[in-house]
Amino acid sequence: MRDFVDIEGAAGASYRFMRLREGRPLSPMGGNYLYARFTGEVFELIFAGEAQNLLTSARDRWGEAERRFQVTEIFTRLNISERVRQLELTEIVEANHPPMNTKPDRPAV
Repeated sequence: MRDFVDIEGAAGASYRFMRLREGRPLSPMGGNYLYARFTGEVFELIFAGEAQNLLTSARDRWGEAERRFQVTEIFTRLNISERVRQLELTEIVEANHPPMNTKPDRPAV
């Protein structure tokens, strides 16, 4: 299993995320994070988020992601600038459409 992944954003920039190794705590710094799973060697991005404090916020939706999508990994990218984190998150979501970040279609009226 890879210790890092490079995720492309909508404008073509690449963002490197490091896998959280078992037994290691999340950083209390701000950053972006991903919930993912691997099918063989294929990386599947399930959710992308950003947090002021990864330690307290990066696992907020982990239980839901485990139940619904069988996620197995958290990847993080440290970044103290909230504005930059939010821009990166928007880029990643727009380019990759993680299922937990997309809104369900509204039923026809």
